Amino acid sequence: MSKYKVLKLLYALIHIIAPIFYLVLSLIWGHFFTSKTMWENVIDNLGILAIFYLGISLLWFFSIDYLDGQAEKISKEIKK
Repeated sequence: MSKYKVLKLLYALIHIIAPIFYLVLSLIWGHFFTSKTMWENVIDNLGILAIFYLGISLLWFFSIDYLDGQAEKISKEIKK
């Protein structure tokens, strides 16, 4: 597995899979276990996801060099 595949997998997990998983679970939880309307629940969760994306994007930007080094180590370890 190359360094770029490791970075792509990490990016997909953090920016695509985790937010979709959170949104689905929070919408189900909000619909069945709270007294909020579905529209209120969607608005609240999209606001939380916006804050999440902002934080993760800043974290990704400032730690990309570290992530490159770790991805290189992981790809070398997998090749052994």
